[in-house]
Amino acid sequence: MWQTEVHEHTIAIKAIDKQSVHQICSGQVVLSLATAVKELVENSIDAGATNVDIRLKDNGVDLVEVSDNGRGVEEDNFVGLTLKHHTSKLRDFSDLTHVETFGFRGEALSSLCALSDLSVVTCHESSHVGTRLVFDRSGRLTQRAPHPRQQGTTVTLQQLFSTLPVRHKEFQRNIKKEYSKMIHVLQSYCVISTGVRVTCTNQIGQGKRSTVLCTSGSPSMRDNIGALFGPKQLQSLIPFQQISPTDNIKEDYGLNGEELPKDLFIKDMFKQMEIIGQFNLGFIITKLKSDLFMIDQHATDEKYNFEMLQQHTILNGQRLIVPQNLELTAVSETILIENIDIFKKNGFDFLIDEDAPVMERVKLVSLPTSKSWTFGPSDIEELIFMLSDGPGVMCRPSRVRQMFASRACRRSVMIGTALSVSEMKKLVVHMGEIEQPWNCPHGRPTMRHLANLDIISQD
Repeated sequence: MWQTEVHEHTIAIKAIDKQSVHQICSGQVVLSLATAVKELVENSIDAGATNVDIRLKDNGVDLVEVSDNGRGVEEDNFVGLTLKHHTSKLRDFSDLTHVETFGFRGEALSSLCALSDLSVVTCHESSHVGTRLVFDRSGRLTQRAPHPRQQGTTVTLQQLFSTLPVRHKEFQRNIKKEYSKMIHVLQSYCVISTGVRVTCTNQIGQGKRSTVLCTSGSPSMRDNIGALFGPKQLQSLIPFQQISPTDNIKEDYGLNGEELPKDLFIKDMFKQMEIIGQFNLGFIITKLKSDLFMIDQHATDEKYNFEMLQQHTILNGQRLIVPQNLELTAVSETILIENIDIFKKNGFDFLIDEDAPVMERVKLVSLPTSKSWTFGPSDIEELIFMLSDGPGVMCRPSRVRQMFASRACRRSVMIGTALSVSEMKKLVVHMGEIEQPWNCPHGRPTMRHLANLDIISQD
C-alpha cells in the first residue's frame, strides 16, 4: 500500500506506516458489531465451550464481552494470541482442506486489537489460576497478571471502532441497526449450536441489565428455536396431530433425523387448505382437517413477491470510466472468481486476469444501479463474506434485499383490501411455492395456528 505527497516540483511515493496499514486492513476484517461478536462466539465454540455469555453495554458502543467455559488458552500461546495471522488451526495453505472449525485465519483478535481496547482473562484446563492479558493496538502483549477465573476465556472489547474516528461516528449513529443485525446473526448461531447454552444481555446507561436472548444448551435445534422465538412461534411453524415426516423436511427445517417430530406441518399442505373467509379485511382464515389458521394477507403476498424478486431479478450494471482495483485478500479474490455468476446477477462485472499476480487478478468494471439505489465495494465485501459460508448459493447484499423488500411491500395486497375466495386461495397456494413462507422480509409472521376444532369440541 502506498501514499503520495505532492511537493512543488516532485511527487514522492513512500510506504504507509505499519500501524496505519494494520488499522486499515483490520477495518476490512471486522466490518460491524455483528462481525465482532460473531468472531468471538466462534472462538468460544471452537474451544469446546458449552456455555457462552455475551454482555453488551449501550448496545455494544461502550462494551462487548464474550465469556465461555471452553478449554482456555495455554500460557505458551499468550504472546501469539492476538498477533496477525497467528493460529493453531493450520500451518500452510494445504491445511485448509482439513479445517473443521469456524475460525482459522488468525485475523479476528488481531483486528479487534487495532479497532478497540482489548483484554483477555483466561484459565486453561491444565491451570489452577487464571491470567489477565492486555494487548496494544498491534496485538502485542503489554501486561499479564494472575486473575481469578474458572476454566475458560473472557474477551473484553471497549470502544469498538474508536481508532477509526469516521467509522466510530457512523457506528454510533447507526447503533440500533448494528445491534439489530448482531442479534439476527447471533440467533443463527444459537439455533445451530446444539449442546451450547448461549446468553446475551444488554445494559443501557446505568439501567438494569436485560436478557436479550437465551438458550438452554439443549441437544435439539427444535428446542433452540422454541427458546429463541417462543413456543407459539414454534407452534406456528410446526403446529401438528397429521403428516409423517419425509426426507425433504430435514433440509426445510434444518433438523436431524433423530429430532424429527412424528407430526409435522410441511409446505405442501398449503394447497390442501380450505378457505373459510376473510377477517377484518386483513387476514385469511383457513382450515386444514380439524385445524384453523389465520394468514396475514399482506405479509404472505409480500414474502412471495420478495422471493420472486430475489430469484429472478438481474440488476443492470453501469460501467465505470476506468476499471477499479480491489484490495482483496487471496482467499477473498478466489471466492469472487469462483462465484462470478452470482456477482453478475447482482449487477457487478469484473475484468479477470488469470495471469496477473494473486490479489491483483480482479478489477471492477461495472456497478449495479437501480433508480435511486447505488451500490459499491462494501456490497462486494458483504457478498464475499456470505459466499465464504455458502459457496455457489445465490445470495444478495443486505442493501439489495432491502430494496427488494421495499418493492415487494409496495406491490403486495394491502390490509383493508377485500379479496375473493379465488384471490385468497392464490395467496395461500403461493406460500407452498416459496422457500421460506413463515415470515415477511421484515420478520413479521405470515401465519398463526388458531385452534384445533377437535380439542374445542371435547371441551
